[in-house]
Amino acid sequence: MCDDVAVEIQPELAPPASAAGLRLLVVDDDPLSTGFLSHLSALLGHACTVELRPERALEAAASGDFDVALLDLEMPQMDGFELLRRLRENEQRAGRPPLPVIAVTGYIAESDRLRCLMAGFNEHLGKPIHVGALGAALHTIAARQGQSPPAAEPSDAQRLRDTVQRLSNMKPGERDFAPSVIETFALRSAQLIEALQEALRVADGGAWHNAANALAASAEFLGATRLARMSRELAGLDVAASHALEQRLHAIESEHQAVLTVLFARPR
Repeated sequence: MCDDVAVEIQPELAPPASAAGLRLLVVDDDPLSTGFLSHLSALLGHACTVELRPERALEAAASGDFDVALLDLEMPQMDGFELLRRLRENEQRAGRPPLPVIAVTGYIAESDRLRCLMAGFNEHLGKPIHVGALGAALHTIAARQGQSPPAAEPSDAQRLRDTVQRLSNMKPGERDFAPSVIETFALRSAQLIEALQEALRVADGGAWHNAANALAASAEFLGATRLARMSRELAGLDVAASHALEQRLHAIESEHQAVLTVLFARPR
């Protein structure tokens, strides 16, 4: 049960309910960054659309289908500052209200944050993205917009936090069990993903089915219902369809990383 690994589990405060259910436009030329951010946002209960090209992002924003945009600042075709400037010009010409925009960047000094705010960004998030900071930024924007979404099921992030809180609140004699449960999930789920990769490589349908169902069961135990659902769906697919399964497995890996980010998050 990984007793030799000491991890201090400190559940962070969940973002208020008013931050849930936003429609996000994520713009970044790095597919790994957009994949992780979209999965992390989904854990918080938000719907994401990803655009890798700034020009396509401007077209998407013109639809009016989004509540918030998250823009990477360093993109080769057009940086985030220029993208924001053109977005505001388009909104002014079309008579649309300004879309709230969050800067996402590896530059995290206070001077960088102030530069972003002075340029017209509503919020500033440093990379790597911290789940609490993301939730707080989205809540702040939702509150400014006066949004009060309807009551909804708890997000997976809230379920995971509740699990961590419940385990951390065990009686003193049981408390050592809490970190080991989460550590064991982290190790076991990583092993199951490796087993899925190997089963796909050798086209072993039985091993594929067993690993996917085991991953789903582990995720369900902790409250990661989205990861559990994705894993159950994976178990029912034919391992011979290797190209399609590779894409699904990549999505599982991103979702798994997002779940671990929530489980091992520290408050800031």
